[in-house]
This record gives sequence, structure tokens and C-alpha cells, in this order.
Amino acid sequence: MADEPDVALTVALAEYEHVREASRTIHDQSVARFNFFLAVASAVTAVSAALITASGPGERVRLATVVGLGVLVLLLGVAVFARLVELNDRGRRYAVAATALRTYLTRRAPDLAPFMLMPTLDDPGPFAPEPFRRHWFRDAVGLPGTVGLINSAVVASAAALAVAASRPGWVGALVGAGLLAVSVAAHLTVVRRRVARSARQVGVVLGRRAPLQPVGDILPPGRTAPAPDAPLAGRPANQPTDGTGRPAN
Repeated sequence: MADEPDVALTVALAEYEHVREASRTIHDQSVARFNFFLAVASAVTAVSAALITASGPGERVRLATVVGLGVLVLLLGVAVFARLVELNDRGRRYAVAATALRTYLTRRAPDLAPFMLMPTLDDPGPFAPEPFRRHWFRDAVGLPGTVGLINSAVVASAAALAVAASRPGWVGALVGAGLLAVSVAAHLTVVRRRVARSARQVGVVLGRRAPLQPVGDILPPGRTAPAPDAPLAGRPANQPTDGTGRPAN
């Protein structure tokens, strides 16, 4: 009856609100950890510079202090990097969950679809939902990538100074540059592999789910809900898909 509550829509909206709040929490936690690490790294850099230029404590004391602060920043950086990679993965899954719910809502109201600028699972193209389209540069300049860059700079600087203490300066510079490149590549590889694993896992989940279909009572009179394997409007029946409801390339 007309006055009966739409349970499916109520549940979908409640779940969407939960996913939205969870995504916001993940974002806030990531930013808070990144800002904390950046503040510590900046403070350690300032203290180290002051110790190097100071003339009060002995050279060994200053060197030991600088090395200890560097190790502290590196340990903290590794921990923050690992946590940011995990939060980034969780946030990506929440983004896909929100996209799936938006797909359901859009299919329930097809007249609204042309006004939905953010993509759904039915929209292939350059703005395909996360994590199906990802570029390495975005991972490199994200929060985990930035922390990885700072970690790499600390390791490379320490190695360059250690080598330069017993060999010519240009040898230390070469060692530092090479180690910087290797460390940055290692951090980026960790992020990229986590992204790829998340994409595979999400693809498996979406591939096992029947496509979201409109509720039968909201269709025009005389029509019924399409079968789970029915083609979407405007898509050929024999066009293959990639397991997420979108056409395969």
C-alpha cells in the first residue's frame, strides 16, 4: 500500500549514512597521524640543525643525539606509513561501498541518473570508481607516499653522511641518491600492491553479488523487475563485463 514504509530504501539510506561517517572517520584519522608525524619530523630537523651548528656539547654528544633523533623519526615514520596504508585501504573500500549504494539509488530513480556527476558502477570511463582506476602518481603524492618519501630521505641522508665520513663526498652523494631512489620505489611498491590487492578483493565481492535491481513496486504498472542477468538500459546483451557490472575494456 502507498502508506507502507519503503524498507529497502530506508535500509539503503541508513547504510549509506554509516558508510559516509566511517569514511569521514578514516579520513580524519589519516590526516591526524600525518600531521603528527610531520610535526615530529619538523621539530627533529630543527633540533638537529641547531645541534650541528652549536658549539656547546662535544662532537660525539651532538652526533649521538642527531643519530638518535634520526632513528626516532625513522621508526615513527615506518609505523605511521604502515598505519596510513591500512587506513587508505579501508577508506578505499568504504568508497566502493558508497558507490555501490549510489548505484542502487540511481537504478531506483533512473530519471535522476543524468544529474549524478559522480560515477556509479554503471559508468565506465576515465572517472571509474575507486579502486578500479588508479595512477602511480596519486599514490606517490598521497599521505602514505609522502611519509615514505620522508622515510627515504632520512635513510638516504644517513647513508650519504656515513659514506662521506670515510670516502670522497661525491661517493656519499651517489650512495645517498641511489638509496633514496630504491627506498622511494620500495615504499611506492608497498602502496601499489595494497591497492591492487584491495581492487582484487573488491572485484571478487562485487562479482559474487547479483546486480542491484529496482524494487518491483516502484516500476510503472504492467512492468516487472528485470532478471538478475538482464542487460542494463543502453548496453548490448552480449557485451562482457569485468565482474563489477561495468563493461570490460
